[in-house]
Amino acid sequence: MRLRFKSALGFIFLLIAICAFLGVGYIFYGKISNDSDIVVDGKITINYLTGKKFELNGNNEVSFSVTNNDTETKYYYIQLTDIYAKDVKYKLTSSDNLKIANELKSEIISNQVSINAQETVNYTIKFTTKDNEKYSGVIQIGEKNDENNTFADVIIANNKLNETSLTKNGESATLDEGFLKNTDDLGVAYYFRGAVSNNNVKFADKNWKIVKINGDGSVKLVLDGTIEELNKYYESEFSFENSKISESLNNWYNVNLKDYSDYIAYYKFCNDIVTEEESTNYIGYSRIITNKIPMYVCLGNKVNTKIGLLTADEVSMAGASTNENKSFYLYNENIKTAYYLMTGAEYKNGTYYPFLVNTDGSIIANTAGNLLRSIRPVINIIKNAKITGNGSLEEPYEIITN
Repeated sequence: MRLRFKSALGFIFLLIAICAFLGVGYIFYGKISNDSDIVVDGKITINYLTGKKFELNGNNEVSFSVTNNDTETKYYYIQLTDIYAKDVKYKLTSSDNLKIANELKSEIISNQVSINAQETVNYTIKFTTKDNEKYSGVIQIGEKNDENNTFADVIIANNKLNETSLTKNGESATLDEGFLKNTDDLGVAYYFRGAVSNNNVKFADKNWKIVKINGDGSVKLVLDGTIEELNKYYESEFSFENSKISESLNNWYNVNLKDYSDYIAYYKFCNDIVTEEESTNYIGYSRIITNKIPMYVCLGNKVNTKIGLLTADEVSMAGASTNENKSFYLYNENIKTAYYLMTGAEYKNGTYYPFLVNTDGSIIANTAGNLLRSIRPVINIIKNAKITGNGSLEEPYEIITN
């Protein structure tokens, strides 16, 4: 009897050992099915704490974590697929202070998320509905690798990510403050600030500066100069899509960029002309001038187009303030007239006052939009564009167009 008990006990221990070996082997080699809770992809481990697939209703949440098993910084994407939802919103938050909110739809939440060596980041996605709606989808997370590197991948690889800037956003940045991370309407965004010199691009036989990598992986460029002709922002209609300046930009696009349109993405440019209560100021005035808290999240109307202007927030994040600054990358000594921005400052006595950047690099808000001033075009390069170069003045990035 005792012999049978020992044999049975030995068999049980053997069975447990085999199962444990197989389980560890599966995790170590990443041979887990798509329905598994833990997946190893390259050097990162994803733990879908509530599962990859979700079928929920009402206000609810899911969670997952990402671990970098390597000794170097790695990058990964977060995507929602196979979405079935109506009138559902989500808010993603992480233990490293990432915050992204949007409507629930099939999309890449972020195309490029960095994670330090040996770090674990915990995520929660909270869903909210109005009428206890049912919704479902799949969370997809994977490591970004060197194969078929996109424009954004190369920029990130060529720049060390700084955790904080030397100066606060909204203050003048006169030194090279490098490459930083923030959040826009599309996800995690990366941007240049201060006197950087490695954000140069040659495209369509023109010189450009990289402003930021958008949350969807496209890359925002601003012309390193202005359109030759001076223009009014508006004549009668000052909303951007119906303005004189939009007409001028589209005309310039058709002459200079139309042959390269396959490489230029449609983008929802922010035309922030929301007024404050009991004031002639727009909310952008308080954000940029009074409180000095610029942001990439758009609080106003969005215009879906291939060419637009910088916002006052983008210029501020790049290193401008209301003071002179001839040391940050957007300053160009060859620009002899202030250029218009897409953010509204004030509307008073029947006149629209947009923000501008003055010839000394400062942000100004006291110029009427019906005066002749400069235009500095902005475009966004598609996220899967391939490039050469390293971003320096001597070897700028060039988009491969054949």
